[in-house]
Amino acid sequence: MSALAVEAPAAPLWGGRLVVRGAGRPVLHVALAGVTAPVMPVFTVALECAPDAEQAPGVRPWAGPVTESSLCSGCLRSLRGEPEPEKPRLVPAGTALALPEPAPDRGPRRLWAVPEPQTYAEAALPREHGGRPITWSAWTKAPMLNCISNACGWCGDSRSGEMAGGRQGNPMSRTNPLRRYLAYRCTACQEMTAYEQVGGDLKTIAHHRSRAPKGGRA
Repeated sequence: MSALAVEAPAAPLWGGRLVVRGAGRPVLHVALAGVTAPVMPVFTVALECAPDAEQAPGVRPWAGPVTESSLCSGCLRSLRGEPEPEKPRLVPAGTALALPEPAPDRGPRRLWAVPEPQTYAEAALPREHGGRPITWSAWTKAPMLNCISNACGWCGDSRSGEMAGGRQGNPMSRTNPLRRYLAYRCTACQEMTAYEQVGGDLKTIAHHRSRAPKGGRA
């Protein structure tokens, strides 16, 4: 036969002790043995973390549940007989501290040169169309649309789109009427397409093909 020993769980360190709550804070304290429960918030209850009643924080009675996580860490250290944690050493302002020497590098290291990011020549807008010059505005950031993808169709970059507007002719002229143009480009790979606005449609008039690798996110 074999005997089965059942070990009963150890009683909590605060079992049978008075537990009070810090006034205005959720932390719980364990009072010294023999301390009478206060009937109102007081500052003269000797605690495990502050045995001197004159230096003890304000506390009030507590009748709720008690767990280790809710107890004052100082009270727990005192009950367990653990030493106080070492206080950080204060260093006067302006004091220079010597940094520890780095460990010697005993193993061979291979240095890898990081190449500069690849850049591509800026796409040139068409200067004329149909034998007449086009006046272009400066490139501006293209609006971000939620209904369609903003990614470049060539390199896939979705943060570098720009657009420019162009015009040609004179709205008061019958022989050279006003025409409007629109151009989109990706500043990452310089893929660019220029369009003529014909009614509500866009007609391609120029295309600058990128030198970046397809789908490379230049």
